[in-house]
Amino acid sequence: MSESQDWESLIQKHLDGQTTEGEAEALSKQIVENEEVRLQYLKAAQLHGALADETLALDLDTKSAQSKVIVTPSRTAWKFAWPRGIAAGLVTGLFVGLLSVGMVWAVSTPKSQVSVLPVANGDFEDSFGLTPIGFPSTFGSWSGDPAEVIKEADGNRILRFLETANVKGIPGGGASACNVFQLIDISHLRQQLDLKESDAQVTLELSARFRREAAPNDADLPKIKASCTLHLYDAEPETIGKAWPGVIQSAVGIGNKVIRPHPGDETATVTASCLLEPEANIALISLNVHTMTGTKTPAPLGGYFVDDVQLTMIQQPKLPVKVVSGLNP
Repeated sequence: MSESQDWESLIQKHLDGQTTEGEAEALSKQIVENEEVRLQYLKAAQLHGALADETLALDLDTKSAQSKVIVTPSRTAWKFAWPRGIAAGLVTGLFVGLLSVGMVWAVSTPKSQVSVLPVANGDFEDSFGLTPIGFPSTFGSWSGDPAEVIKEADGNRILRFLETANVKGIPGGGASACNVFQLIDISHLRQQLDLKESDAQVTLELSARFRREAAPNDADLPKIKASCTLHLYDAEPETIGKAWPGVIQSAVGIGNKVIRPHPGDETATVTASCLLEPEANIALISLNVHTMTGTKTPAPLGGYFVDDVQLTMIQQPKLPVKVVSGLNP
């Protein structure tokens, strides 16, 4: 393999399951010996798995109604074909099994620093009634498809998803999901926390508590799912909404977690995480209920609730690796 090999393209090819034995061997060697290629693979595998799920849902809503506005980040985003056959567990079992060369992460646990980042009205205690309709263009407020903050019998306030819709209001566009969004200024947080590029690996974790109650139309929505998604962008806040949902392919990082709750289940805490890339200046929180139907007709939801939205930053030293051989016979 030549020194000028385009490792980014080869990583994409490998994630698509199209590398030859020689190409896989060359990539395996670079992953072990080259930190830059190793980090590229980590990022690509994580983004590949998360976007596969995200794109499936978006295709149902927007296959024929993509926005023409494109956000161009300062660095070229990963461009994948998103095959559904790619396993999302690539990041977990990353390099063991590529070929006969593997890596073992250091067994000692480094000291981590955990910071809870501000999410405006993350517990919904500072609002009541309907949330604004439409995609947010400024930081620090909830808006999206039809939803409302209600007060429960014990006084707690919680967000209820009301109806699926098309957040962009595109004529003939899909209406199979109810999404609520908030934009967060990552650049401001970097300054506040004096967060600089270093030997530390920084991960963002988004968590939210979902609950489903029985509703009259439950039988009409047998495949319904709930999810929380964390998108990272290098862009201006107002351009994200203009380019939605096509802008997702320009994300510099995505974490996504989906569950399928049933009426009467215990409240479930859902957590999505992704690496904080140096170029990211905006985080987009997305709380979603998706019918997975591809319908263009709004549908009432009734029994879906979310509360206690939190964003956490975890800093820990990058783990050293050592090369071992003969992991596979």
